[in-house]
Amino acid sequence: MSEPEEPDRDPRRTEDDAFPGVDEILGSFLSEASLWPVLIVALGSGGAFGAAALILTFIDHNPFAGAALLLVGAMTVDVAIRARREKGRRNVVKLIALLWTSALLFSAVALWTGIAI
Repeated sequence: MSEPEEPDRDPRRTEDDAFPGVDEILGSFLSEASLWPVLIVALGSGGAFGAAALILTFIDHNPFAGAALLLVGAMTVDVAIRARREKGRRNVVKLIALLWTSALLFSAVALWTGIAI
């Protein structure tokens, strides 16, 4: 007598056919040169929002922007801690580091050109 198969598991589907996780999808954006324009646009828009939050918090002393920046910072720390525990989130951490870098760069450009003052 054979054992019954699990109802939600398709016997034709192997582990190679499994849908890739978030880290693997983001890794394809970081490794494939044909997807770099999409990555640049994502970093540009995310960096612009991050720069706005940084400037509103530290230059204009906006408490709501400060609260938003505190929440985003806490989420960043949480993702970094989880990535150290689980080795499968390296590309997510790289993307978040690139977003923070672009936000700081855009903030510096805005201050240097006088847009933020």
